[in-house]
Amino acid sequence: MFKLTKIFFVFLLLLFLQLPILIFTSELTRCCAGGSRHFKETNSCHAIRSEGSSITCSRTASICCLRAMMDNSCIVGLKNAQEFEYCLADKNELGAAMKKECCDCCLLAKDLTERGEKCVAPIGFSTPCLSSFNKCCGNATSHNILETNIEKEETRLNKISKNSQKDRCKNSKCEHFCNDRRGEDVECSCKPGYDLAPDGFTCIDINECDTFFHTCFLPNTQCLNVPGSYSCVCLPGYYWSDIGNACLDVDECLLLLDNCLESQRCLNTPGSFKCIRTLSCGTGYALDSETELCMDVDECNLGSHDCGAMYTCRNIQGSYRCDPKKCASDEVMNPKTGECVSITCPLGYLAKESKCQDINECLIPGVCKPFEECINTPGSYRCQEVGNLCEPGTRIDKHTGFCQDIDECSEGTHTCGSQECINIVGSYKCICKAGYEFNKTSLLCEDINECEKYKGHVCSLHAICENTIGSFKCHCNPGYESAGDGKNCVDVDECSLGIGNCQQRCINTPGSYQCVCDRGYQLKSDNTTCEDIDECASYANTGNELCMGGCVNTIGSFKCNCPPGYSVMEDGIVCKDIDECAEKKCPKDNICVNTLGSYKCHKIKCPRNYYHDKQNKNRCLRSNDACRGLSTTQCKKIPLHITWQYMAIPKHVNISSSRTSIILFSLKGPSNANNHVQYELNVKEVLTDKEHVIPAVRSNFLIQKGNHINSAVVSLRDSLDGPQEIHLEMVLRLSINNNFQQIHIEQGYSCLKKCYQNDVRCKVNSTLEILYQFRSIPTITHVPLYGIEVAKIGSRFLPPYTVEYSLESTNRNYFIIEQHNFWGILKIVKPISGPQEMEIKIHIYAKSRSQILMGHTIAIIYLNIDDYRLH
Repeated sequence: MFKLTKIFFVFLLLLFLQLPILIFTSELTRCCAGGSRHFKETNSCHAIRSEGSSITCSRTASICCLRAMMDNSCIVGLKNAQEFEYCLADKNELGAAMKKECCDCCLLAKDLTERGEKCVAPIGFSTPCLSSFNKCCGNATSHNILETNIEKEETRLNKISKNSQKDRCKNSKCEHFCNDRRGEDVECSCKPGYDLAPDGFTCIDINECDTFFHTCFLPNTQCLNVPGSYSCVCLPGYYWSDIGNACLDVDECLLLLDNCLESQRCLNTPGSFKCIRTLSCGTGYALDSETELCMDVDECNLGSHDCGAMYTCRNIQGSYRCDPKKCASDEVMNPKTGECVSITCPLGYLAKESKCQDINECLIPGVCKPFEECINTPGSYRCQEVGNLCEPGTRIDKHTGFCQDIDECSEGTHTCGSQECINIVGSYKCICKAGYEFNKTSLLCEDINECEKYKGHVCSLHAICENTIGSFKCHCNPGYESAGDGKNCVDVDECSLGIGNCQQRCINTPGSYQCVCDRGYQLKSDNTTCEDIDECASYANTGNELCMGGCVNTIGSFKCNCPPGYSVMEDGIVCKDIDECAEKKCPKDNICVNTLGSYKCHKIKCPRNYYHDKQNKNRCLRSNDACRGLSTTQCKKIPLHITWQYMAIPKHVNISSSRTSIILFSLKGPSNANNHVQYELNVKEVLTDKEHVIPAVRSNFLIQKGNHINSAVVSLRDSLDGPQEIHLEMVLRLSINNNFQQIHIEQGYSCLKKCYQNDVRCKVNSTLEILYQFRSIPTITHVPLYGIEVAKIGSRFLPPYTVEYSLESTNRNYFIIEQHNFWGILKIVKPISGPQEMEIKIHIYAKSRSQILMGHTIAIIYLNIDDYRLH
C-alpha cells in the first residue's frame, strides 16, 4: 500500500510542476484534455487517440488519463465506505490500491466520529486519502469534490487550447495542423500516421510495416502500408475468416482455382496447391516428384534385374538386356559364380574353345615306325602294322590268324589315369570311382560334395555334414551321439547318465537337459544349483503384496503374520480384526468400543446434577435438583438426559463423486405430528496422537433430515486422517404444539446436486451444493474493531484449487466474510438488536489454476437475533 501511494505522489508532483508550462503550451494542453476525456468516455486508458502525432502528445495524454483514473478510483472507494462500510478491492483491478486507500481513510474518519474522538488526520496521508478523510469527517463542503476538480481542470485546459489559436495559422504552409506558440513562427504538426518532413510543414507517411508499431503478428498475415495507417492482409493463398479471426488457407482444389492438366490431380498445400500425375508411367519408368516427368528406371544399378551369374546386365530405355559373359579359349565359366576358371586337361587333350579337345598325335611326324600306320584314339593313338585288316581295338592272333580284342586295361595302354579302366570289345572306357563324377568339360573325375548336393539327406537333422575327398562324414551335435550307421544321431539322456549335475530336479530335452527347482526356489546363474526365493521382498511395494499384514520369508516358502489386534484367517493371507469386546476385556461398568487392531474402554462419568441410568449404562438422567431455583424456561434449557455412543471408523475412507458421503448414525424423535425436534451437531473435542495428523472439523460431518418425521442422519462427508478421537455433541431440541421446550437452534444441513442421466441443464449448472446453517445470537451493542465471528464455513475443494467467498450486497451493512486458507469466516461488524431474523447468503466459488470455475456452493445462514443483551 505504501509503495503504491508513493508512486501516486510522483505522478501528481510531475503534473503540478508541468502545469505552468501547459498554460503556455497549447498542444500539450489539448493532449492532456484529450487523455482525461478518453477515460471519462471509455473508463479505461487503453488505445488512447491523442490529439497530435508527436510522442510527447501521446505521453501527455497517457499521464492525464492515468490521473483521471486514479481520481475516479478514489471516488469509488469513498462511495464504498459511505454505502457499504466495508472496503472491497480486486487485486487485479487497475487502481485497486487507490480505491482501497480512499475507502480505508473514510472508514477511519467514521470510526473516530462514532467514538466521539477528534477527527484530525495524521501527518503523512496522501492528498486523495486526506480529501476522503475530511469528507467522511464532515469537513468537506462538496459531496463530489474530486469529480468537481476533474471537470474544472478539463474545462480550463480546453479553454486554454481554444483561445491559443491565432490568425497566423491561416497563412501558414502547414499541411495538416498549425500550432501558434507565439514564437517567431508557427509550428506545424501532422495527423497520426505521419511524420513532419525536414522542411517543417510537409507531412510524410510513416511506414508502420517497417517498424514494430503494427499489430500484424497473426499467422499467415502480412502488413500493408497505406497513407496515414496500415492494414493487415492475408498472405497469398489465404483468406480472412471472421468466425475464427484468422487467415485460413484457400483450398484451390475445392474451389477449382488450380491449373492442373487432365492427367494430373490437384493436391492442396498451405497457401498454394500442387499438381500430381495420376496416370502410371508404365513398366520400366518412375515418376519424378519434382519435375512430374517419367524417368527411366536403371534396373542394373537398382539390382532389380533377373540376369544370372553367367550374364551381364545392360540397361536400355524402359527395360534391360542380359548379355552372355565370355571367357578366354583356355578358360571355362563357373555357372554358379560367373567367374572364368583355367581348364586343366588330361594327357592327350588340349584346352580350346572353353573345353578339352583331343590332340591328334598322328599329325606329329615320326610318331610311328616306318612300317606302321598311326591311328588316332580319344586322348591317345596307336601304331599298327601296315595292311592290318582288324578293326580298331583288335589285332591278328598269330596262332589262329583271327582278329583278337586288345585288353588295354591289362596291357596298360589305356589313358584313364586315376580313373578306373573297364575293357570293352574293341576299346575300353574310363569310369570314376565312388564319390566322384565325370566332368565332360575337363574330362576329369571330380569329387562330389555330398553335403551340398544331397543336403538334408545324407546326415541326420541333429548332425553336421563334412565333405571329404571321395566321401563325407556326419558329426553329431552336442547332446547327441552316433546311432552306429555313420549317418543318424540319437539323443543323449544326460539326466539318466548323471551328466546334468542338477541340485534338485533334472528334465531331459532333445539334445540337452534343463535343471528345475522346487516351488519356492529359483535357479542360480550357474543353471544347476537352486536358491530360496524371498517372496516377501519380491512383492514388496508393488501393490500386489502377498500378505495383508507382515510377511516372513521361510526356506522355500513364506509366512504371513498380522499386527497386534489382528489374527490370520484360514487362507493364511488376510488379517481379521480381533473383537476384544466379545472377549469382555473391559470392566462391567465400562463401555467397550472395538477398534481396528485394538479396543477402548470408556467409563461414563455423569456431570453434576445427573445420575446413571440403571437400564442403559451409556445414559445419564437429569436429577430433580438440577432445576432447583430455576424458572421453567431456564429448566427447559437443561437436557433431560445425556447419552453416549461410541463407534470406530477407518481412516482415509474413499469418498468420491460416486459416493459423496457415508452414513455414521441416525436418530429418531417422537413421531407425533404435534411434536417437532430440531438437531444440533457440534465438534466438542478432537484428540490426536501424532503431530502430523490433520484434526477433524465440523465441516467434515453432514447432518440432514431423515426419511421419517423428526429424524436426522449424520454422515461423514470428507475422508479423515488418523489416529484421532473425535467428540461429537448431538443436541435434540423438542417443541410441542409450537411451544418450545427449550431454545430452537438447528445446526444445519446441505442439499447436494443430483442430476438425471439426460438432464443437460442440471449437469451444466455449476452449483453443486446448497448449505443451510442456523445460528442464534443475543443483541449486540458493541462490536470490536476486528468484528465478532458468527459462523465458519468450509469448502469441499482443496489444493490445487482456489476458493473465493463472496457475501451478497444486501448483507454487507452488518456482516463481512473473511477468508483464511480454504475457510470462510462470517463476522458481524456493526451493533445489532433483536428480536429479528435475518437470512445471510454467501457464494463460494472454486476455481482451477487457470481460473476456470470448477464448482459453486451457496451457503444460507438463518440468524435468529434475541432481545437478550449480552453484558
